[in-house]
Amino acid sequence: MRYFNLILFFLSAFCSAQKITFSGHFEGVNNKEILLKGYDALSEIELGKSTTDAQGNFTFEYPSSYQGAALIEINQGKKIIVLLNGENFQINWTDLTSTKNLKFTNSPENTTFDKGLSLYQSSQTKKAGIMSLLPYYENEPQKSRFFKTELEELNQVLPKFLSETQSKSYVFYYLKLRFLITDFQLSLKRYPERIPELKNQFQQLDFNDSKMIHSGLYEDLLQSYINVVADRDDHYLSLNQATDLVLKSLNKNPQLKQNIGEYLFKIYEKKSLFEASEHLALQMLSDQNCNLDIKHKALFEQYRKMANGKSAPNIQLPKNQSLFDLKNKYKLVVFGASWCQKCVDEIPQLAQFYSRWKEKHNLEIVFVSLDTQKQAYQDFIKNFAWISLCDFKSWDSPTVTDYCVFATPTMYLLDAQNTIQVKPISAEQIDAWLNLHDQ
Repeated sequence: MRYFNLILFFLSAFCSAQKITFSGHFEGVNNKEILLKGYDALSEIELGKSTTDAQGNFTFEYPSSYQGAALIEINQGKKIIVLLNGENFQINWTDLTSTKNLKFTNSPENTTFDKGLSLYQSSQTKKAGIMSLLPYYENEPQKSRFFKTELEELNQVLPKFLSETQSKSYVFYYLKLRFLITDFQLSLKRYPERIPELKNQFQQLDFNDSKMIHSGLYEDLLQSYINVVADRDDHYLSLNQATDLVLKSLNKNPQLKQNIGEYLFKIYEKKSLFEASEHLALQMLSDQNCNLDIKHKALFEQYRKMANGKSAPNIQLPKNQSLFDLKNKYKLVVFGASWCQKCVDEIPQLAQFYSRWKEKHNLEIVFVSLDTQKQAYQDFIKNFAWISLCDFKSWDSPTVTDYCVFATPTMYLLDAQNTIQVKPISAEQIDAWLNLHDQ
């Protein structure tokens, strides 16, 4: 029995390590390294490397466990998407200037993918043409009926194509997801009446499905949904429902849940969708199934503790002063460091506005550095005209902890009562906010 179990173990190990091979030819790409990259939700992962021979031929191996989309990176920025689902196929590209010359052999997945994309593009072009003509024939019933019939037939092209595609194939799942994303993007301008139907399709998705995780479409899907609903009257309801759906889907994948939570949070913040940010942050902080790491806990705690309208913590300043002692109408608290390239690029930009802000809006800047080296800190702030301080404790600084800072640069604009007004992301945003709110 022991030997039998050992055999099963080795068979299992062999199967898990099994590789799938596909080969191909890229005309004019000779003796070049090419990469095969897969997807892990928001990230790219390397699946394999190959080098073309003197004639442009190559072979790739990828894990048999990987089912999803992949990116072949060629030279001079050329990239193509392929679908991987256990097929040993061949790919031939005779002219890299046009995908019309891209041919697959022994790959129903990729052949169907190409056909589906072509059908989608041609049907959308025809539909757009008919939609533009319809208003001109409102008073001509016969022609109007003809165009409407054509439109109905075009609307059935893709459902009919998908119904003829094997539902267990990866391309079936991938095309439905890709069509949904494109429909979201088009619905804003062309088909707003379709938004409720598209939202319903979104709500049927499982965001922990490996087919989605490996699709390379995770980010586009979330971004497209947010863009569509953000300007609608019920946008906070729709966004909060989407947040709950995505997080619930990821209950069994806590690390991905944290990463997706962070991604959504940053989008909401960037778009000033603060109610959606707050809802997401509170959901993550109250989630018993997700033990947040230090970074993500600070991110979401920042919203609970440091949301707009909350009172900012006091900060001890040089010369026995404190933040609360400053009598300015506005106070901009900025966290950064000399080792942060984004800080090096962006914080000095505040100097372009500082004199005008101080004179016109009675604003003072307080810069809190996370530097650990005194000389680096002094070199960084030498041209800053505002208040600067550093205790050289970096992320362990009590001030950094009090403000729940998880990334640099981080900024808070406070009023005279030290109430948080906005968490700006640029000097331009601060300037626009002041011009709007402080007339």
